[in-house]
Amino acid sequence: MFVAKGSSTPIDEPQGELPKACDDPGASVCLPPSEFVDRLCESPRQDVALALFAHGTPFTRGYLRGKLDELAWDEEVLLVRFRTPKTTGVIVGSNLGSYDVLRWDGTCSRAIEAEMVTRTRPPQPTTARIRWHRMSARIQDALVSASDPVKRARSRRGKECKGAMTGEVSATCDNADEGLTRAVVDYVRSVGEMPAPDPIP
Repeated sequence: MFVAKGSSTPIDEPQGELPKACDDPGASVCLPPSEFVDRLCESPRQDVALALFAHGTPFTRGYLRGKLDELAWDEEVLLVRFRTPKTTGVIVGSNLGSYDVLRWDGTCSRAIEAEMVTRTRPPQPTTARIRWHRMSARIQDALVSASDPVKRARSRRGKECKGAMTGEVSATCDNADEGLTRAVVDYVRSVGEMPAPDPIP
């Protein structure tokens, strides 16, 4: 918030914009601007993740070559920062550098060894579980209105989970939650038209 000169009325600061182009067009991977990534990875941002993964965005997708901590085999991620290999000190592993990545659930994972990431899309890439409760109502409503599969999956999740968002849930609730993730991911990958997230980091 700021106050315009000669006025006592607070005015909202202009909202930022999501990056739409590669930070370095000449690089082998298309990454968002580093300053944006700093803000992006401060906290989970489900709405922003959907916007960045949406159909037609230029940023490079990566796929995990194996299971790594919370990341699953063949999980699709967005490459958001490359960390150059070490040139001094103790060097462990292949020393090909590493990536910071954005997951479909809006969280970032840092310093994933480059050898663990491929840009070759597997036949059936997996994704992190979408966190519906982290979305704004505006984005939820837009997804439900735009996609019948999302609408049906959201209704089924509501019936099976009875409002539960985290913690111990039944197997049917877990399956319904996974079904909602698949419906959202399918829509975002194939169409991706949604309102801009608010706030934008």
